[in-house]
Amino acid sequence: MTKGDTLSRRAAVMTGIVALTAAAVMTLAYCILQTNWSRNRAADSLTPQARTLAEAAAEYISGDKASWDNMTEVLASANVRAYLTNHSGRLEAAATLDAMPKTANALVETALAGKEAWAVVKTDGAWLYCAQPVWVDGAVYGVLLMGQPFSSGMGAYWISLALAAAAALAAAYPLLKALIVRAVEPVKALRDVAVKIAGGDFEARVNEHVPGELGELGVALNNMSYQLSRTLYTLILERNRLKHMIDGLSEGIVAVNAKGHVTHQNPALKRMFPEDAARQGADARLRIIADKSIWEDFDSVVRKGGVITRNIEAENMVVRLVISPIIDEIGATAGAVGLFSDITQQERLERTRREYVANVSHEMRTPLTAMRALIEPLKEGMVTSEDARMRYYDIILREILRLSRLINDQLELSRLQSGTLAIQKERMRLEDLVLDVCDRYSSIAQEHSLKFDLDTDFGQCPAVYSNADRIEQMMVILLDNAIKYTPEGGSISVSATWDEKNVTMCVSDTGVGIAREDLPYVFDRFYKVDKAHSGKGSGLGLSIAKELLMRMGEEIWVVSEQGKGSKFFFTIKRAGPENAGA
Repeated sequence: MTKGDTLSRRAAVMTGIVALTAAAVMTLAYCILQTNWSRNRAADSLTPQARTLAEAAAEYISGDKASWDNMTEVLASANVRAYLTNHSGRLEAAATLDAMPKTANALVETALAGKEAWAVVKTDGAWLYCAQPVWVDGAVYGVLLMGQPFSSGMGAYWISLALAAAAALAAAYPLLKALIVRAVEPVKALRDVAVKIAGGDFEARVNEHVPGELGELGVALNNMSYQLSRTLYTLILERNRLKHMIDGLSEGIVAVNAKGHVTHQNPALKRMFPEDAARQGADARLRIIADKSIWEDFDSVVRKGGVITRNIEAENMVVRLVISPIIDEIGATAGAVGLFSDITQQERLERTRREYVANVSHEMRTPLTAMRALIEPLKEGMVTSEDARMRYYDIILREILRLSRLINDQLELSRLQSGTLAIQKERMRLEDLVLDVCDRYSSIAQEHSLKFDLDTDFGQCPAVYSNADRIEQMMVILLDNAIKYTPEGGSISVSATWDEKNVTMCVSDTGVGIAREDLPYVFDRFYKVDKAHSGKGSGLGLSIAKELLMRMGEEIWVVSEQGKGSKFFFTIKRAGPENAGA
C-alpha cells in the first residue's frame, strides 16, 4: 500500500478493528464459560465431602465425636474450612480458627430450610462454600458450612488467548493485505477514471468485466463518460456554429450578464465602434462603446426587463439599436443582448426618396405654373396684340418641351436602372463624332461669350468599342453642364488621353466649380449645386450619364474645386483583336 492509498489503509484498519473485536468477544465468552465450568466442577467435588462431614456432624451432636474429630483434623491440614451451627445460627464447632464469613449467611438460611446450597464468596479471597442441612431425628438440627479456596485459573487463559490472537493477526497480515489490495484495486480504478473524467478526459475507461456491483458500476461509468463526451462535443459544435454565425453577421452584437459585464461582442461591432487608444484607461464597457447612454439602456433592460429600441447618430453613420433581455429557464433575467444595425444606407435611401419626390414635384410644377400663368390671360382675352400672343405661345411651347425633356429623362433613367435598355456596341473611331459635337457647341459657347477649345488631335486617337449615340449623349450632357455653370469670359475644353485599355475623355470648364461636401452627390438624381433651383436643368443629366456608363462597363468621375472650375472624366474601352470585325 502506497503512502496516499487512503482507501486501502482504511480497509486494513477497519478489518483489524473487526478482527480484534471478534477476538475480544470470543475471549470474553470463553472466559465466562470457563469460569462457570470451573466453579461447577469445584462444587461437584466439594458437595460429597460436605455431605459426609454433615453425617459426621450429626453423629457428633448425638455424642460420637470420634468421626468428627478425625475429619476436621484432616480438613484443617488441607486448608479447608468447616463450621457447624445449630438451628438458630449459633456456631457449635469449627475445623478452622477463621471466623465464619457473614457473606455466607444466605447459604446458611437456605440449608436451614432443608436444601443444599453453594456459592463463591469473596472474603479474604475467593472461597467456594457449600451449605448442608444436618439432620437429627428427622429434623434439621443445624447447618454444616464447608469451604475451600477457589481459583478458575482465568489469568493464564487471558494471557494465552491474547498471545494467540496477536500471533494469529501477525500470521494473517500478509493474506489480509493481499485480500484488501485485491478488493480495493477495482475501486481505485473506478476512482482514477472518475478523476480523469472530471478533468475532461472522456476517453478514460474502466474494466467492465469485474464481477458483481463493481462491474455494473464500471459499465455505468463508461456509459456516462461516453454520453458526456457526445454531449460536450455537440455543445462545442453548436457553440462554434453559433459563434461563426454571430461573428459572420453584418450587425453588431453585444451580450452582457446579470451584472452588466460584457460577455461577448462580435467583429461587426468592433468595425462600427473602433476602439480608441485614448479610451484605454476608461471603464471596460466604455472602451468598447464610448456612449455612456447605451450602457445605461443595457442596465435598464437587465433591471426592469422589456425591449429598448432607438437610433444612434454616430459619425457618418446611423445605427438602429435593439436591446432585449435574456431570460433563463426559471423566468429570471440573466442578462441582455444588443443588436446594432447600420441603417445609414436605408436612411440615405429614405432621404433620397423624399428629396426625389420633392424635386420631381418642383421640376414639374415650374413649367406647369408658367404655362398656367400664360394660358389664363390668353383664355380671358387679355392679350390683344398678335405679337404678344406669339411670344406667349413661344414661352408655352418652350415650357412644354422642358416638361417633355424632364419626363423623357426620367423614363430613360428608370429604364437604365431597371436594366431594360439594350445598348449595342461596335468598333468605331471618335474623330468624326467628337468634331461634330464640338462644332455645334463651339457656336453655342460663342453665344454665351465663352472660349471653346479642342485640346487633342482625335485623328491620332485609337479606335474604341462602344455605342456612338451614347458617347454623343455623354458629351452633350457634360458640355451642357459646362456652358450652364461657366460665367461669361470663361473657357471650355475637350481632350482625351489613352492607354492600352481605355480612352479617357475629359470635359473641363472654368466655371463655378463644386464644393468638396457636394462632390459625393453630383451623380445623384435631381442633385444640384444650385440649392435654390435656379432653373439650370433638372438635375438628371449626370445621373443618366453615370447609369449609361455603368451599363456599358465604363466609369465616370469628377475633379473640381469651388470657384476654380470642374473636370469631368469618363472612360471608353479601346477596340481589341476580339472585336476587330465588329
